[in-house]
Amino acid sequence: MPYLIDTDWVIDLLASVPEAVQILDRLAQDGIAISIITYMEAYQGVERSPHPEEAQNKLSALLDSLPVVSLSPAVAQRCARLRETLRKQGKRVNARSLDLIIAATALEYNLTLVTRNTEDYADVPGLKLHRSS
Repeated sequence: MPYLIDTDWVIDLLASVPEAVQILDRLAQDGIAISIITYMEAYQGVERSPHPEEAQNKLSALLDSLPVVSLSPAVAQRCARLRETLRKQGKRVNARSLDLIIAATALEYNLTLVTRNTEDYADVPGLKLHRSS
């Protein structure tokens, strides 16, 4: 699977935003997944929803066809190295800890990250970004 889908696109997919459905359907032909961090962020939306049962059903249905990449020791180590590299460059790391775990997941599994939040990831060495607006 060459694509890791960031939370912004998953939220739109859960809301059936036509652009998200179309783009992710196209990318799914090559293989897509989400990180455990994106799962956590999407599940927070279930907890926050005024209709949690409906939101849970939508998320569960999505997860039937969208694998979740777990946090592994290799991803954690890559993230620690990434955080230290960026910190030494004087870049912020604490405020974007979750984004850096997502980036490390993409790097560890050689996946292209599909996100609209390209500024959050632009300084991550070696990270491949799929640029869609």
